[in-house]
Amino acid sequence: MKIALIGSRVGYIDRGFESFTRNLFDGLKDELDITLFKGAGPRLANEVVVPAFRIENGILSKLGVSFRWREMIQERTYALGMLPWLIRNRYDVIHFSEVMLGRALLHLRRIFGFKYKLVFSNGAPAPPEFYACFDLTQEVTGVRYEDALEYGISEERLRLVPYAIDCDRFSSVEPVAKATLRQKYGIPEDKFVVVSVAAIKKHHKRIDVLIDEMACLDPEKFFLLVAGHRTNETPELEAQARRQLGESFRFVTVPHNDVQEMYQLADLFALCSLTEGLGIVILEAMSAGLPVLVHNDRSFRWVVGDGDGLVDMAEAGALANEIAQLAALPNDQLGQNLSEKTRRRFDWACLMKRYINLYNDAIAVD
Repeated sequence: MKIALIGSRVGYIDRGFESFTRNLFDGLKDELDITLFKGAGPRLANEVVVPAFRIENGILSKLGVSFRWREMIQERTYALGMLPWLIRNRYDVIHFSEVMLGRALLHLRRIFGFKYKLVFSNGAPAPPEFYACFDLTQEVTGVRYEDALEYGISEERLRLVPYAIDCDRFSSVEPVAKATLRQKYGIPEDKFVVVSVAAIKKHHKRIDVLIDEMACLDPEKFFLLVAGHRTNETPELEAQARRQLGESFRFVTVPHNDVQEMYQLADLFALCSLTEGLGIVILEAMSAGLPVLVHNDRSFRWVVGDGDGLVDMAEAGALANEIAQLAALPNDQLGQNLSEKTRRRFDWACLMKRYINLYNDAIAVD
């Protein structure tokens, strides 16, 4: 069984399903005949860099082409760039997370008579009508799985396989190590640090809303740390944060291998987005023992449960109020341990076999 795993932005973007794709390849490369197709980086064993236009920081962006058109151009040129490898290797399964890329691969399959099966990982998430054409869909939450069934996609063409992380990698650290990490990144040792690991933009991640909420709190006591990929909206958000928070904030971009330090130096994790496919960063923060604040939505409830941590992120002041209440708790009541049940749901060691079965099931689909 030959598998092609595609992350067209892996290598120059390190978030969401890009980090999922990278981690999935690293976890499976010793178990399967699998090749990672990426957008940049070193040409290592079983890793292929495909030349294509880039959505961000490329000529299309400089020319003022809209994001949707840039995305379409990137994914179509990426699929065409893969063509020599598709012809030579005759993959059995192609696993991907970008709808437009999948549609381009579907067209190439029809034109060239390829036999590969297309497995779509619905991590954005996309609505069912966007991916009903693919052979098999990996839903990463039970909520999206139920939506797909309700739409009319058959159980034979759906699999519920959540994103997986190495829970132990994000474990919490002792107070001395926490202070050292804060010193490393220039974060005050005496402040209550709220971290959000997300692309630094307004659309979807709503970092502007997070800044507004933090501005309701005492800047002498609270500090905002946002760790994520910079976008064309980042300078505007930095200016907003400087106006409203003074020096009580920091935006950083760190390699994925260092992202666990963001959780380990913080006191609380908050994510202001109103929708997520699953939200790997939520799992990471929970694994680090941080209290987590996310939107009170059925998708987020599927991840964190019905207990604490759910906030109406659409209501002004709600997040600031929750942060203030948590900050008032004694330190030994603030953190939360990842339950064994949650670990079994999302830890890589528990999910590896389900990913291998995903590919076997794809081959069997008519």
